[in-house]
Amino acid sequence: MNAQPLILSPDQHEPALNVVGIQVTVLASNAATQSYGITLQQGEEGTDPPPHRQDWNH
Repeated sequence: MNAQPLILSPDQHEPALNVVGIQVTVLASNAATQSYGITLQQGEEGTDPPPHRQDWNH
């Protein structure tokens, strides 16, 4: 697999998803990168989930 640059302008991604009061914008999907996803998460201070881990992440 050869690395390829992935450049998106603001009009090239889907609208943000509202996930329990946090706006989550997918900047690069697993399909686009062939490996991982990149998201931008925006919300009010204190609305994020408590510290936790996903077993599939480790």
